[in-house]
Amino acid sequence: MPTPVVSGIFSWKFLGEQEVEMGEETQEDESGLLTIHDVTRAHAGLYQCTADNGIAPPATVDVRLVVQFKPELQKGAQWRKVASRGDGTTTAEVVCQAEGIPRVDFSWERNGVHMDFANPRYEEQTVSEGSFHTSTVRVVNVSAALDYAVFSCTARNSLGEDKLDIQLVSTNHPDPPSSFRQVSVTHESVTLEWIPGFNGGLQQRFRIRYRWDQSASFLYVDVFPPRATFFTVTGLQPDTTYNFSVNALNNIGESGYADNNAVLTITTKGASGLPAYLTVLFTVVFGVMLVFNSLGCYFGARWKKRRGQTGGRGGSVLDIKKNEEEGSSQSTVSNSNKYESGEKINTAAQRTLLIDSGSETDSHVYESYAAESSHYYYPTGDYIPPLSPHPEAIRRLDVTHLPVDCYSHEYEDVRDGGLYQDILASSLPSPPALLDHRLLYQRNERRSATHRQVRKQNPDQ
Repeated sequence: MPTPVVSGIFSWKFLGEQEVEMGEETQEDESGLLTIHDVTRAHAGLYQCTADNGIAPPATVDVRLVVQFKPELQKGAQWRKVASRGDGTTTAEVVCQAEGIPRVDFSWERNGVHMDFANPRYEEQTVSEGSFHTSTVRVVNVSAALDYAVFSCTARNSLGEDKLDIQLVSTNHPDPPSSFRQVSVTHESVTLEWIPGFNGGLQQRFRIRYRWDQSASFLYVDVFPPRATFFTVTGLQPDTTYNFSVNALNNIGESGYADNNAVLTITTKGASGLPAYLTVLFTVVFGVMLVFNSLGCYFGARWKKRRGQTGGRGGSVLDIKKNEEEGSSQSTVSNSNKYESGEKINTAAQRTLLIDSGSETDSHVYESYAAESSHYYYPTGDYIPPLSPHPEAIRRLDVTHLPVDCYSHEYEDVRDGGLYQDILASSLPSPPALLDHRLLYQRNERRSATHRQVRKQNPDQ
């Protein structure tokens, strides 16, 4: 059963690279029509017609539109001149290219006279590719006297014709570029563009000249690659006015500057800050670092506070334990040989100190002989008296003033005079444990007198 044709099943699409106005789409019976008004060369190309009545798959077909137009010749600077040596040893090619539909035919003249290609010194060849057609005339053994002339090319078809004059000249320096203009500008660079002139028959390159108001001379930069027709000058100062020019060079010489030595004045933009994305990135990173820094300070303060509280509680516990140990040390047996600091002492020295002080062996009270009156103190740790620096001197001891007590000796302290007990083991028999209080009093009196005599003999101590 045939598929019914309904209204609106046809659609058109242009498959060319450029966008064009599609025109009016209509339908007549079983045919879809596309009507384009005011057709130009831009409408030429491939179109696709699709028919879809809702039953898959849709049907498609491609249609090519050919737009006819009269010939148009290429007329740039490179097409208007041809250079060659005129010594009869070289061959020159004079090229004429046209675009047109239908087919284009060419005819040539030299200095206004129709050329007869029956002459072996002149050869003509035409090549067509699509809408482009090229005609090339080869001049063999170029002579400056005969061939340096104006060759005229005429292209024609059924719609019209076009004509171009081409000069065959001697090899020379290039012609100046033209249409020198600015493409873009930033705070540190300028992009420039130009149209090349005739190359003089040799390969040419370009050079840009520029300066600013305060510069002492011009700066030059060679364009790379050599055949490029645009270039970006970098390393410029922000918000500065520059004057630019461009010229061409080949192996023979250089041209004048573009557009009759015209100067292109350009002012660079002011210095800009960081790009927006970098500003946002740095802001985010700085914010994250600030948050982590705040958290670190907060937790560090809490840790120090907890550590301080723990240290305070630990110190109080240690003090309690120390007090308990002091109480227990006073109740130890009388034969103990340790102070509170835990340092052992000589048994004989301990006995001598205890006997001289008139105390029992289990007592921790010691008598000081630094003054006439006796004082008592309780040692609670390692006592290290501060020692002041003093000059070293040899002192002789007067044996006539030695104390009569055979159990003690006189020593000179570096700070003040006083009597100290010998801590070396004594070979004499130990004195009785209990002493007469009168003997103890007499002994103390003798020590005091001896101490005063020593102070008188050595007043500088």
